Amino acid sequence: MIEAAATRLFAQRGYASTSVEDIVAAVGVTKPMLYRHFESKRELCIRLLQRYRDELIAAALTHFSGDEAGLGSRSGRSVDKDDDRLSRMIDAWLAWVEAHPDAVRLLFVPISGDDEVVRVQSELHTRQRDSQSALLREFEPGLSEADAEPLAEITRAGLAAVALWWLAHPDRPRADARRALLTMVDGILSRYGR
Repeated sequence: MIEAAATRLFAQRGYASTSVEDIVAAVGVTKPMLYRHFESKRELCIRLLQRYRDELIAAALTHFSGDEAGLGSRSGRSVDKDDDRLSRMIDAWLAWVEAHPDAVRLLFVPISGDDEVVRVQSELHTRQRDSQSALLREFEPGLSEADAEPLAEITRAGLAAVALWWLAHPDRPRADARRALLTMVDGILSRYGR
């Protein structure tokens, strides 16, 4: 209850504009009850950021296994299988986005008002970029180290931008967001022979 209310308030009002009093009022508990579970508003927000980042990554990775056949066009494996797996990963990622809009906003809208929370959000973005780099290399083993990091940042930022765009346009079907993300990743990978 506390986590759901805090997520909603942080996403709708922003971290700096949300007080502990706002959170406990939304849940209907006392401050001591909140402090039994979380040391501070900062700790609550940091734990939420970490949890949601892990859940979002896990949603997509349920459709990925580096041991499956079909990785990498240069390795002689099937590009069609890569495309299907990539589509399933993106669809699972978007399903999580759709089911957790406030968590997505908390993850991707820049936070202000607390240097430590800002640092953690930035660190999580770096970890997301590193995850994207590893995935890009799995799908395209020929991707150079020099290219992997900036292309992974494009991918990370593109995922975040499309997620926030889609949440701002709830009338648009998931297929529109999926198509945009697949086009982005296909464009990145096509440079390497896909």
